[in-house]
Amino acid sequence: MMRPVRLLVAIVLAALPPPAIAAGPDCRVPEPLLEDEATLPLLAQALRDKRPITIVAIGGAATAGTAAANPERDAYPRRLQEALRRRHPGVEISVLNKGISRQTTQEMVDRFERDVYAPAPTLVIWETGTFDAARNVDVEVFATALETGLAALRDHKLDVMLVNMQYSRSTESVINFEPYLEAMQHRADVDEVYLFRRFEMMRYWSENGVFEFADVPRERRTELATQVYDCLAERLADAIEHAAR
Repeated sequence: MMRPVRLLVAIVLAALPPPAIAAGPDCRVPEPLLEDEATLPLLAQALRDKRPITIVAIGGAATAGTAAANPERDAYPRRLQEALRRRHPGVEISVLNKGISRQTTQEMVDRFERDVYAPAPTLVIWETGTFDAARNVDVEVFATALETGLAALRDHKLDVMLVNMQYSRSTESVINFEPYLEAMQHRADVDEVYLFRRFEMMRYWSENGVFEFADVPRERRTELATQVYDCLAERLADAIEHAAR
């Protein structure tokens, strides 16, 4: 038989609310930042048919997840796979991470044969432009590489989602991203490709105090990177839902 004191403690503990689970940052963005007229018809049909779906995420350091403590677990492609599986529990969805740091757009195009076509994906998420801008690659060279890559993906009959550059106030002050952003927007418009506006979303987070990307203490950088990757994955899942409707 439970003693009176122990019984009282048990009753008190039972009446307490459950411990709060630490919530991540509120990194939602205004709907116009997610809206785009381009669609993902092949992915939409595969979701309707509940067929297995492979997504290839090709890109640079942000795709590889190099800033996280555990890139394999915390990079945005892995988090995106988890987000899409939650939203579509009856569909087998795999997101393959083909990110390699410090590559130009042309260098990514050069490895399409091995890293993009071989897995036979339904959707290709192509994150690019940041390293081109940092290296001051000629904008026309960047635009031509982008055009060539998109034409090749189209020839292979793949759905494509472009992801533009990363944003922080410190890098924007020393790198002129604007011509590269404009070239990417123009190419996406001409080719009717969905453009995920990562640059604008990260700027929105910065201006609204969701994340501070400048002067981050060294001990907080991996934590910040993991949170940003998680937010990018959730917003990418939102964008995929929007484009696949």
